[in-house]
Parts: sequence; structure tokens; C-alpha cells
Amino acid sequence: MRQKDGRRDLSLIRASGSTARVLNLALAFERFCDTDDYKNKPLFRNPRLNRALILKHVVRPHERELFTRPTTTATKVILPYAAQELELGGISFMVNELRFERLLKDAVGGYTNDTDLLADAELLKALAALPSFDPFLLRERLRHMGIHPARAYFDIAEADITRMRAFVGKEIAQLVSLAFATGGIDAGGLSQRLADKLMTDETAKTLDPLRETLRLSGEEYIEGVFAWKGFLYYKWLMDEIRPGLAEFKPRFAGLRVTQATSDERQQLAETRRDILMKMQLALKRVDETLLEYGVAFAALAEGQPSAFRNFLLKAPSLFIPIGEAVGVIRHIDSFWRFRFPDAATPMMEADEAIEVLHDFETTVEGVEFVKNKVEQRLAS
Repeated sequence: MRQKDGRRDLSLIRASGSTARVLNLALAFERFCDTDDYKNKPLFRNPRLNRALILKHVVRPHERELFTRPTTTATKVILPYAAQELELGGISFMVNELRFERLLKDAVGGYTNDTDLLADAELLKALAALPSFDPFLLRERLRHMGIHPARAYFDIAEADITRMRAFVGKEIAQLVSLAFATGGIDAGGLSQRLADKLMTDETAKTLDPLRETLRLSGEEYIEGVFAWKGFLYYKWLMDEIRPGLAEFKPRFAGLRVTQATSDERQQLAETRRDILMKMQLALKRVDETLLEYGVAFAALAEGQPSAFRNFLLKAPSLFIPIGEAVGVIRHIDSFWRFRFPDAATPMMEADEAIEVLHDFETTVEGVEFVKNKVEQRLAS
């Protein structure tokens, strides 16, 4: 409970927090607290923790002493004083900082036994290990752990939905004539209305023609639409990220390291090349998966829905590899932009460079596809 987060900070998180960076449990509570699904399938065992804000946080220099080993990013838990009034502020701690379990117990309160405390602590550590909180990666990771919380925890953030709106409308415009037998001057407007429903209410009656086209019913349809939203999200996100990667790569490769020995400079240069190579492997995996989606979607747009239907039914198995790869790419790129916001040549002292690059290397090597590719190369 060392930190107090002011009202301005929490208001900004609500206004602009992205799906990948912020897990807004306070908003899930506000929207769905009266539903049976939410009541019966909580994410955490402690009710107050289920109203927290959990976010990926760049560790400031004065915060590094809170950890037993050097770290550049951490997962921060903010407990609002009032879940429906974030402007009042809250208190916070970071996952895996010194005496983490004790901080969790003291900050959250209400634990009547150690079993619940340890279960929540382990879940927070699992969330901290994820490169992002995108709901599709998050849901699959939790399913692999045997945790099946309410669907309310897997919504895309409002800020991202607003930015995705035009992209999704354009993406599904190809389907309007197929699934809804319309056209003319209102086709664009209908596409946008359908996109809005698809992203915010997959059970809407206006989507019934789509349900019939995909020949999915009940839970299969709900799961299929969730999977479709996942690939729309990843495709949009890569459209947002990709232009900046061309700028990132030369700036990253051109890092100037000061107060370093010649051996350290050489080692750090090799580490940067290794990181860029592994980021390229991750990017290739993302592109291959998005191409598979594109082929299936094109078949749907051409009046052959079975290929797209089959793709949607297997899509959740792809969320971990693509989610990890996109998350790592975004993590490294966004940290670099945060650390070096202007166009000047990036510079770091040797100690900081070693710490940051080690974090990048560990993170990108954690992507299963990248690890497998590297192992294959070493074995050949």
C-alpha cells in the first residue's frame, strides 16, 4: 500500500486505457455486477480485487528498489476507493514486488483463509506474465489454467472500440450483400451499424442473418463471434503498429551506449541484433496467422461460408501464439517510444542498457513460436 493514485490518474485510465494495457475490472463491475453470470463466475476470489484496475506499468527509477531483481515493466494493481467513482482515486501495489503477498493481503483485506489469498496471488502473477491484457489471449491463458470467469471480463475497452469502428465497418462491408441482401447508397451505413453491433452486442437480433449465413447456433455462434472479434482486433492492432516498426528498428539498432567497455558495447550490439531477429520471427507468425484468417474471410465474402465457419471454430487455439507475438512486439515498441519520445539519437548508460535489453530478450524469447524456431535453427 505504498502508493496512492490520484483522481486525475484514474480518470485518464478510464478515458484512454487500451485493452492491451489495462484490465478494467471496475468497469466490468459497474456494467455487469447484477447479472447471474458475473455473480456466479468471478475472476478473483476477493470481491474488492474484482473491482480493481490492473495495468502494465513502466517502472520508474525510484520504484526499482521495490523489486529483488531489475525490471523495466511491472503489473500494477490499483484499488479504487469507489469502483463507480474513479475520480476519488485509490491505492496501489505491484505484482512481484517485495513482500507482494503481504501487500496484497493488507491492501485488499477481507481474506478469511490463506487458500483464497494464495489463489488470487497466483492469478495476479499469471496476469503479470502476460505481455498484454488483450481479452482473447487472456481468455485462452485462463482456460489453460482451468479458470472460466464470466464473459464480462473479456470485453474490448471502449477507447479501442471507438478507434476500431471505421476499420471494422470497412472490413465487413464485403458481407452486406451476401448476408443481408442489400446494397445501394445505404450499404455503408448498414455495414457500420452491423460493425457496431458485432463489437458490442453479438447477441443482437439484427445479426440473425449473419448467424444463419455462418450456420452457427447457440454457444457455437457466441464463441464464433468472439473469435471473429479477436481477429478483427489483431488485424486492426497490427495496422496501427506496423508503420511505427519501420521507424523503431533503425533507432533501436542505433542505440548509443555510454560508460561501457568495448566488450559490453559489442555484446549489447549483438543482443540488439538478436532481439530484432526474434521480433521479426514473431511478426512473421502474426502475418501467417492473419493470412489464414484473410483466406477464410475471403471465402465467406465469395459466398462460401463453411471455410470461415471452420476457421472460427478453431480460432481460439490461435489466440495464444498470435496474442503473445503481438503483445511482445507492442510492448517493446511502446516502451522504446516512452523512453525516447523525441527524434534524437537514443542514448543509455551501460547499466540501464543491459537491464532493458535483458528484459526485451527475455520477453521475446517467451513467445512459444519464437522459442521453437530458435531451437530448430540451433538443431539444424
